[in-house]
Amino acid sequence: MSAIAALILAAGQGSRFGGCKPLARVAGGSLLQRSIDQARRLLPQDVFVVSGAWHQALDQARQRGELNGATLLHHPGWVDGLGSSLAFGVAQLASAYQGILVMLADQVAVTHRELARLLEPFDGGNIVCGWYGGRRGVPALFGANSFSRLQALSGDQGAKALLYDPGMPVCECPMPAAAIDIDTRSQLDRWRENGHLINEPD
Repeated sequence: MSAIAALILAAGQGSRFGGCKPLARVAGGSLLQRSIDQARRLLPQDVFVVSGAWHQALDQARQRGELNGATLLHHPGWVDGLGSSLAFGVAQLASAYQGILVMLADQVAVTHRELARLLEPFDGGNIVCGWYGGRRGVPALFGANSFSRLQALSGDQGAKALLYDPGMPVCECPMPAAAIDIDTRSQLDRWRENGHLINEPD
C-alpha cells in the first residue's frame, strides 16, 4: 500500500455548538479522540489533526494525556473556512504521502470499518469517497494527483468540486454512517441518549 495519512479537520469554532466541540465527551472520551482512534486502527503512525480556533485547548488536552495518537497541525488562518483548513493540512503532508484520507472530527458514527472500505479500491491515482444522503462527501481518500487542487482551496469551499470533477476518477463507497454529524449540543445529547455509542468488537 502506498503511504497514506489521515487528516482530521477540527479547526472551526463550532459556533452552533457553543463551545469546544472537538473535546465534547462521548463514550468515555472526546469527539475528536473517537475520530483519531478510528483512523489509528488503519494508520497507527500517520494521523494528523488540523486545529485552529480551539488549538490551545486541544494542545492542553494533549499535554494532560486526554488527547493522544495524533499530531496537531495548527492553522493560524482557520477563520478563513473549511477549504482553507483543508488546503493547509494537505500542504503540510503532501511531500511525505501518496494518499491523504480526509475526515471530519464531528462525523461521530463513522468507524474504522467504513474507513477501511475506502482503502480497498484506492490505487494511488483515484479518489475514493463516501456516498451518503444522495451525494459524495468525506471521508474521502485522495491520491497525490489531487493534492495541488486541494492546496488551492480557499474560504469555505471544500472538496466537493473535486469529488464531482468529471476529469477525475472517483469511486463511491456507500457510507450512511457519515450522514450523522454533530453541529449542536442537542444533537450530541440525542446521540448519547439513543445509545448508539457502544464498545465495538475488534
